Amino acid sequence: MEIIIMGGGVVGVTTAYQLLKDGHQVTVLDRQPPGIGGASYGNA
Repeated sequence: MEIIIMGGGVVGVTTAYQLLKDGHQVTVLDRQPPGIGGASYGNA
């Protein structure tokens, strides 16, 4: 199954990881470019 996840935060990435492990094709879309570190910024 092909799945699109909206949001690359902790929940989105964790969900994508589990779906990949289950054999699905996953695309994660986020409004920020990769490497911005939104989750880390919020916890700082």
